[in-house]
Amino acid sequence: MKKMINMIVLLSVGATLIGCGSNPSEEKKGEDVITITDLQNRKVTIDKSKVDRVICLGAGALRMYSYVGDVSKLVAVEEIDKTPFGVGTALRPYYEANKDAFTTLPTCGKGGPAAQKPDPEAIIANEPNIIISLYSDPSVNEELSASLNVPVVALSSTGDGVFDNNSIKSFELLGQIFNKEARATELVSYINEAKKDFENLEMSTTTNYVGCVGNWGKTNLYGSYANYPVFKYAHATNVVDSLFDISKQVTVESEKLIELNPDHIFFDGAGYADFLSDYKENKSKYASLSAIENGETYILLPYNAYYTNLEIQIISTYYVASVNHPTAFKNFDIEAKANEVSKKFLGKDNLYTEYLKYSTAHGGYHKINIEEDLSE
Repeated sequence: MKKMINMIVLLSVGATLIGCGSNPSEEKKGEDVITITDLQNRKVTIDKSKVDRVICLGAGALRMYSYVGDVSKLVAVEEIDKTPFGVGTALRPYYEANKDAFTTLPTCGKGGPAAQKPDPEAIIANEPNIIISLYSDPSVNEELSASLNVPVVALSSTGDGVFDNNSIKSFELLGQIFNKEARATELVSYINEAKKDFENLEMSTTTNYVGCVGNWGKTNLYGSYANYPVFKYAHATNVVDSLFDISKQVTVESEKLIELNPDHIFFDGAGYADFLSDYKENKSKYASLSAIENGETYILLPYNAYYTNLEIQIISTYYVASVNHPTAFKNFDIEAKANEVSKKFLGKDNLYTEYLKYSTAHGGYHKINIEEDLSE
């Protein structure tokens, strides 16, 4: 790391970083200069008049910026956000809404699971004057800021995803930095109103399981999620919660899933095709699952794709709630709700139709017939 920093210092001599301004820690004058506390409890000084060359680094950073910030201020994006990626192309609504802009920008590094550290040379070549980061190691952000002489602001989205306090704080922080307070307030208010739609629901008497949840790649039916935020806020009883006491992605043994025998099985679209392949060859090992035998099987749009799809989390929560609480959600229209949520987060109409073009969408939210899907 020391060699990397020395190299950057040499590279920064001369004109390369002229556009990045002076050291924020030395610049204290003027009403545009603020000192914020980011989501890693780091004090970061920012000149708000010099935040027009933006780079976002790490899983989820560009997504969160896209919800609040001005995409036209981006000077580069990670390679993973310039093109579709993954088998069947991973569904990322923020990419779908902004791909015309993203594909024309240069890269600021590879990004993705194969790149767990930033690429200083690629970043410096694009002369950012602020970096939004979702790298979880504070030392990485500190070294990057010191070596590039640019403020690096760390965001966070943990635990409950879109409903998590860290996500809310991140949106508010982006609003403060980029003079988008009204936009941040609008988004946060919408999220809080969505939470209220579920507050009065009783916990479901029917039991639920989610499988095939992607995590740096595809998983099979046994790739699940303990304290799954979608089930938590939909007040849908999650059979996996009895096995784990924290919120995280987990692997459930096939025998244990048969023992738990949930009333409903929800398939994350990211891994559903792999499940179908295995089901075709090994139907007998699924025969004891009542949900499959009774046709209580449902598809959800992918929860994760380069971290959590936060708007899809909300849409899925409404859908799961409608399955578990049909009286409370009588005449519920999932397509209308998906378009409403997507527009609120990304500012574009009819995005749900665009989502359905992805193979991992599997036709969108609906009750599925596994035998019929095998024949397609």
